[in-house]
Parts: sequence; structure tokens; C-alpha cells
Amino acid sequence: MNSIFKIIAFCFLNLLLFSCQHKKIEVVEESYDNKAPRLVRYYEEKNGNKVLVGEKDYYPDSKIQLEGSYKNDKRDGTWIFYYKNGNKWSEAEYIDGINNGKTLTWFENGNKRYEGFYKDGKQSGKWKFWDEKGNFVKEVNY
Repeated sequence: MNSIFKIIAFCFLNLLLFSCQHKKIEVVEESYDNKAPRLVRYYEEKNGNKVLVGEKDYYPDSKIQLEGSYKNDKRDGTWIFYYKNGNKWSEAEYIDGINNGKTLTWFENGNKRYEGFYKDGKQSGKWKFWDEKGNFVKEVNY
């Protein structure tokens, strides 16, 4: 009897969990002349409202140019930008639409260009810089 109760409770909790999930909606906001998507935004339905939760931008050849998430219509979390060759160009952290946290930038060849931190949209702490060949160049304190 005890195991039947556990199974019923487990099924009920799963039903409750999955029924409370928000439906994600993908909307192509802008397209190129060749009909390939340029800007795709992701929304969730919450309490009958469509809420922006993410975005992806694409190059004309359909390779991704940038991607990130939103909270309260502002950039939030990790945003990643890419070169046309698919390598990462930049990765930055946002809170409430403002650069806050670690940021990394690379050269198109994949070597790191610089790394540092932002606090409330301003450079903060030690920033390290490299040249295109991967040689350390300098360190700057902000």
C-alpha cells in the first residue's frame, strides 16, 4: 500500500510540474531577402502575456551571430557573439541589461584577446590582454 501511495504521489507531482511549465514560442522577427532568419526571439506565455526570454541573431548564411537571454525585457545572463567563421568573438555576463561579471573576447583565429570584469557597466579589477598570436601583452587595473 505504501509503494502505491508513493507512485501516485510521484505521478501527481510530475503532472503538476509539467502542467506549470511555460510554453516557449519562437518568432522570426526579421529575415534576409533570401528568407533566412536574421533575428529570432523567444517568448514564454506567462499569465496570458507574451514575455521575451531569449534572442538569436544570424548572419545571411544562417550561421549564428549572437545569442542570449532576457529577463524583464533586459539582457540577462550570458550573451555570446560569434565571428562569421563560427568562432566565439565575445562572451559577456549581463544583469538587468547591464554588463556585470566576467567578459572574454577572442581574435577571429580563436586566440584570447582580453578578459576582465564589469561591475555595473564599468570595467573593474584586473584586465588581461594578449596579441593575436597568443602572447600576453599587458595587465591593466580598473
